[in-house]
Amino acid sequence: MSDIFTSVVLVTFPSEVQYDNWLTKFKTFYNKKAIEFLSENGQISQRASRVWGDDVIRITIIWTYRDYDAYERCQKFHSQWGKVGGKYIAKASGYRGYEVWSDLDVISQG
Repeated sequence: MSDIFTSVVLVTFPSEVQYDNWLTKFKTFYNKKAIEFLSENGQISQRASRVWGDDVIRITIIWTYRDYDAYERCQKFHSQWGKVGGKYIAKASGYRGYEVWSDLDVISQG
């Protein structure tokens, strides 16, 4: 098993207005300075993708960390989202765990 630790959150919005409000706040919160801080503390990547082909407005957010300790360090920043993220209506479900397979492992064995 890899040391890479991943956090995945699925966010569902009731309307485009709520989604737009969230996205504006999200882009402001995760600015260049924030991403540099997170990177220095072990976050490898962060992506938000809109789920396609669904009647409901959903976003999948994936954070990847060097290891669990990096995840813990970065949570000090991520936990501030609730204080500054703004008001919007959404439902979120999150899942976290260690990476068990990666295409990068296959490529590096090549």
